[in-house]
Amino acid sequence: MGLGGTRGRAEPGALQDALARWAATQPDRPFIVEAETGRTLTYSQARAAVGALRRELGDTPRRVALALPGGIANGVVWLAALSGGHLLVPLAPDAAGAEKARVAERAAPDVFVVERADDAPGFGCPDATILTRAAVEATIERAADGAGAPPPAAVEGRLLLTTSGSTGEPKGVLLTERQVAWTAEQIRVSHRLTPADRGLTVLPFFHINAPVVSLCASLLAGSTVVIAGRFSRTRFWSWVADYRITWASIVPTILAMLLETERPVCLPGELRFVRTASARLPLPHLEAFEERFGVPVVETYGLSEAASQIVANPVPPGLHKPGAAGLPVGVDLRVCHPRTPDGPPELVDVAPGEIGEVCVRGPSLITAYQDGVGRESFQDGWFCTGDLGRRDEDGYLYLTGRLREMINRGGETIAPREVEEVLLAHPDVRDIAVVGRPDALYGEVVVALVILNEDCWPPAALEDLRRFAAARLRPALVPVEFIPVREFPKTATNKLDRRALTEAAQYVGSGR
Repeated sequence: MGLGGTRGRAEPGALQDALARWAATQPDRPFIVEAETGRTLTYSQARAAVGALRRELGDTPRRVALALPGGIANGVVWLAALSGGHLLVPLAPDAAGAEKARVAERAAPDVFVVERADDAPGFGCPDATILTRAAVEATIERAADGAGAPPPAAVEGRLLLTTSGSTGEPKGVLLTERQVAWTAEQIRVSHRLTPADRGLTVLPFFHINAPVVSLCASLLAGSTVVIAGRFSRTRFWSWVADYRITWASIVPTILAMLLETERPVCLPGELRFVRTASARLPLPHLEAFEERFGVPVVETYGLSEAASQIVANPVPPGLHKPGAAGLPVGVDLRVCHPRTPDGPPELVDVAPGEIGEVCVRGPSLITAYQDGVGRESFQDGWFCTGDLGRRDEDGYLYLTGRLREMINRGGETIAPREVEEVLLAHPDVRDIAVVGRPDALYGEVVVALVILNEDCWPPAALEDLRRFAAARLRPALVPVEFIPVREFPKTATNKLDRRALTEAAQYVGSGR
């Protein structure tokens, strides 16, 4: 069983209660700040704005599709929907037609919150109410100027997310406000957030990370959250300095981009740590970032099915172990033998230190996907994540890959990450992704797609990388081909799209 188990549950209305408490005790403290514009919403203004938008949405539960970039308007819609008994369905502002159709089919929204009115017809819901960003911001402005009463009593809302289609068929994840608040509270505690903190998020609000990790955890802590509509490599460090940021929430892709920037002449001493999630963080990138910028990198691991964070490294001065996802926070966790059709029906733990499937349970976990799909992922009260990992003697979890990403070479199972971590140490490699390719003799063989540093000559660099791999990996793990690419395909939430990579590896450079 994991550390930080499942005692206690969040009560309905926890987010609105926190907003009321901080509005009463520190009304003028900034709650939400927009990074690009500097526009600020204080706690008292936020409480009034949430109340005004709730009255505008009405008492009857609505199905609210939210397609706005991150900022004040987005944050107020999140809180108004979750505390007003509504179903919130966030999606990317530039969502494609297929995604809009899927949202319309799955949720049948009757309210659309969009940038412009002409963004709504693509959903095919002609009778829905349309709220543009300008209309939402006008409501917020009127409330912030003192118009309107406090929010009515909280009514628990729900949140509908869709899991990434790059790792399997998209599934609906239905969460309650209590689950969101529970996870946000675990983040507040594990990151030691206080009213003195100022967090920066550059992540999209249609994914679970930014709204829960940054917005809701900051709300529960009574601290300030600085929201960027999008990441900017050239402005990131100036935001950190100008807003005196104490912690920042990013993903490994952004960390890699920041490694291409110069260290600021005077890096603000208030920055306690940067936090990564949503994808693997290569160990060489972590070490290079900490060495260049002198800022601790706190790795975490989360799931949409658990309203975000389930595992986190302790923040300084606690022991964060580079390469580890961290310790369970607010959930029970076990590592089990992967399930097979002819295996035992119950979950069986692997021996300490062995690799197995990560399984979790707790107040934040859903018990089923929408429409009952994916039933095999839920067993005996546990959610079987499909992620592979091991735990060390201190209980820290190390992720090694996904079950469906494993490469089976002649009966030997190979985790892409164990090859990637070795090859990333080569000085000419900026990033690397390892996938399997069908092979007539072995069933599958290892192929590496490589992003080289700009000053490299590919033929020489790839040949040197081949020798580098042969000297450090056993023969089965050495890629049969190294394919140079300019960039990796990513999902809308900046995760590596391994399905697209695997498809590319079948043909690029293979002679077909």
